[in-house]
This record gives sequence, structure tokens and C-alpha cells, in this order.
Amino acid sequence: MTRFCRLSVFTACSLAVAGSLWLSEGSQVQAQTGKSKAKTKPITSTELKKLDAKLEEVQGTFLKDTVSIIKGYEDGGQFERAKILLEVLLKLDPKNEQIKQKLKNLDDQLLDSTEFDLELDPAKGWQPVGTVIKERLMRIEVDGDYKIVANLSVGPDGVPIKDPINDMVGGAPLGSVVAMIVPPPTAPNDRGGEKKQPNAFHVGSKYEQGAQRDGMLLIKVNVPPGAKCTGKLKVKVGGVNKST
Repeated sequence: MTRFCRLSVFTACSLAVAGSLWLSEGSQVQAQTGKSKAKTKPITSTELKKLDAKLEEVQGTFLKDTVSIIKGYEDGGQFERAKILLEVLLKLDPKNEQIKQKLKNLDDQLLDSTEFDLELDPAKGWQPVGTVIKERLMRIEVDGDYKIVANLSVGPDGVPIKDPINDMVGGAPLGSVVAMIVPPPTAPNDRGGEKKQPNAFHVGSKYEQGAQRDGMLLIKVNVPPGAKCTGKLKVKVGGVNKST
């Protein structure tokens, strides 16, 4: 986690902790005094207006400064940092449609800023695309067509789908584009015990979701082992760190 992320999480947590401490103060006083209600000092309407005005001032300054920082990050191409601040604002105001729309726009900008093209060779198996980060939005768009020629012996159970590395991917149509994310060698699943197979998923002509895990994104066409494929598919990818 970057220093900025840690500070953002710290800020959000601090706000929550401060609110909890303030709300619990009355309960602590009751526990110490044994009284059902804490004593309050009457406040005049003038004093109340002053407090309300101070609250509005604080809210206005906070929003103005935060929006200014978000715009600065956005103008500088730091979309991830701008997104973190917007997510904090959305937690404070979950029904704010403007913030939701801004987050969507930032996602599009982030995907566009990291976009690159590649060719998918249907004749090959799993082909590396680049590294992804868990929960970060990624977009895969595929265009074109290719030919499949298959002369295979198939039993009553059909084409094998048990091994996602070597077999067809179950649940994805024949010939469709599929993908998987292979975790790094140092991932916790690889330390002792049985190594878990990565889950393959259907991409088709377009896929846009958060990555399931950290790791290397691989893609291929979903055809039986031994099938002969000719042609090329054009792939456009965003939200992925391109393989060198």
C-alpha cells in the first residue's frame, strides 16, 4: 500500500474514530456518575446559530479543499489518487449521484489512460497480457474473427474441462475469448499445502470488472486441445500493466 493510500485510509478511520469517541462520551459519563442522563447546559438561540454557522463553514472549507485536491490530481493524470478521495466523499454522502457519476468518469479516464492494443493468436494457448492489481478495474475488448478446424475423438462426457490450463474452460462458449489471472510465485497460496488452480473466466467481445486477484493476466480462445485455428483477433486492454 502506498503512502498516499495509507494516509487516505488513516484520514477516513480518524473521522470514524472521532465520531465514535464523541458519541460514546455521554455513555462514559453515565457509567461514571450512575445517572440516567448527563447534565446539559442550556444554550441560547444566538449560540446555536453561531455553532450552526461554524459547522457550515467547516463543511464548506472541507468540500472546497477536497474538490480542489481531486481536480489537481485529475489534471495531473493521478486518477487513482483522485478516485480514493472521491470514495471517501461517497462514504460521507452515499446517495450523492454527482459523486457516483464522477467516479464512473474517473474509471473511464483511468482505463483510457492505460489502454494498449495487442493481437491474440488463436493458434496458441494462454498468452500473457500484463499484470493486474486486485479490485482495480480492467477492461478487455476483442474484435475480429478466425477459423476453427477440429477433427477430434470425443466420448459421452464431451470435451474435457477439468484442467483450465490445458482443457477448455467450462461455462464459456466454444471459440469465445477467455482469460485467467495467475498469482505471483510468492502469493500465499503457493506457500505450503496444495496449490490452487487459478479460475478462468469468460471475456467474449467485452469484459469490464475489477481484477479477482493480483497477478498476470492471460488470454486465449476457448477451443478443444488439438483444434487448428487460423486468423488473428484484435484486443484492446485497459487497467492492465503491459507485459514487456
